[in-house]
Amino acid sequence: MKKATSLLVLMVLLTACQLRPTPEIVRVTVPVEVTVLVTQPPLPTYTPYPTYTPYPTYTLPPMPTDTPVPPTVTQTLTNTLTPTSSVTQTPVVTSTLTPGPVVLPNCPNPQARLTYPTVNAILTGIVEIRGTAQIDFFDYYKFEFRRKGTPDWAFVQRFEHTVIDGVLGVWDTSSLPAGAYAFRLVVVDKSGNYPQPCEVEVTVEH
Repeated sequence: MKKATSLLVLMVLLTACQLRPTPEIVRVTVPVEVTVLVTQPPLPTYTPYPTYTPYPTYTLPPMPTDTPVPPTVTQTLTNTLTPTSSVTQTPVVTSTLTPGPVVLPNCPNPQARLTYPTVNAILTGIVEIRGTAQIDFFDYYKFEFRRKGTPDWAFVQRFEHTVIDGVLGVWDTSSLPAGAYAFRLVVVDKSGNYPQPCEVEVTVEH
């Protein structure tokens, strides 16, 4: 009985194995990640620029002290090395003093006085006027003249700066007739007043 049962079980198992479906093969595509290494060429080596070397400065050898320099060389060097300066044209003073002792004008105020022309000076052409013009509350000073024997004073020029024992200005006598004249310096303060002018008698000649 046991043997028959075992055979029955075995047959059932075999039958079941035959009825089981055959498994199918399923293909699955799996993505593959590929890493590509890119190699860059090496950078060029930096080559510095060559160092600049200045040209040597040429120095003329000193000339012997006992060797005379030709005039042409001296003149060329002087013309080359001497800087050109602008020349300012200034009036040429052509007046002369009267022979004999020099007598200064009798000026009442030492801050408004003339030191040239002197008394009875003989003047010719452009005359340089010297003296002092520096009073309290100074405003300006002026030159005036008159022909001897006439009462009216003629205006020459006005200046708005003080002067101490220096050049006050110039007086051009070239257009005046020859003869005796009176010349004076008038120094005016800011209120319009002025001390007694400094006056001198002179002679104009051509």
